[in-house]
Amino acid sequence: MTFELCNIAVCYQSRVRPVKSIFKGLNLSIKRGECVGILGPEGAGKTTLLQCMAGLLKPDGGVLIVEGVDAWRDYKAFRHLRRQIGFAFQFPEQQFVCETVERELMYARDNFEVGDGSGPMTPSDALGVLGLSGPAYLYRSPFSLSLGEARRVALATLLMTKPKALLLDEPTVGLDGAGVEVVLRLLRRMKEDEHTVVVVSHDVDVLAEVASRIVILAEGRVQADGPAQSILTNDELLSLHGYTPPEVVSITREMRLGAAGFFRFDEIRESVGSMRKV
Repeated sequence: MTFELCNIAVCYQSRVRPVKSIFKGLNLSIKRGECVGILGPEGAGKTTLLQCMAGLLKPDGGVLIVEGVDAWRDYKAFRHLRRQIGFAFQFPEQQFVCETVERELMYARDNFEVGDGSGPMTPSDALGVLGLSGPAYLYRSPFSLSLGEARRVALATLLMTKPKALLLDEPTVGLDGAGVEVVLRLLRRMKEDEHTVVVVSHDVDVLAEVASRIVILAEGRVQADGPAQSILTNDELLSLHGYTPPEVVSITREMRLGAAGFFRFDEIRESVGSMRKV
């Protein structure tokens, strides 16, 4: 699924505060099958960007084109496309509407079109992909879950609809190491299957593992946009926006492997294994 955001403007206004401009002519193009990581300081508009892309927020200006459809001029066609976009909120409880986890998962499947025509997924299957045992969770209230459990259940609801694009807002917050690895494994699989994936995260280590491209938002615009390896090894650029390089970059530098182009932990493991064989 492709997204084209052209000259997007978004302003917020409240009774007690003056108008605040979030985007001042933002332009961004995302191709089918890309896995894009979004970085930026608090208030840069990362969540707002995802909401615009998902059609949850109509911008005050500019054009959103999804799969060649002008979202707000041909809303009937866009409504069909919206059913193929999976959106995960930063706070997972915001998307729960049912009394049990099972009903939550079935609600997602029954009210949204299945994207690839391969048949329905069962609630237990969806939970299993996220490392959760169906019998232990199906009949629990989604509001009784820990943050990490709720986040994984929220992602499982997206799988029930078999979306063509995933828009994820801080998908690993509240997860332990095992939970993070489960989510990374899911994102790698979606990436391999050429789904479009956009991930907002402050965790550069997570983005280094899955993103092929990084976009940095600040001051209402795209400040940097390029290959993940180029952006996430640029100390000066990252520092300018309040980040440090991923841990894997620091390790490769300490091991003097940076010149070999290693960027992910699996690449380091493969290299070390090869050296041991020699």
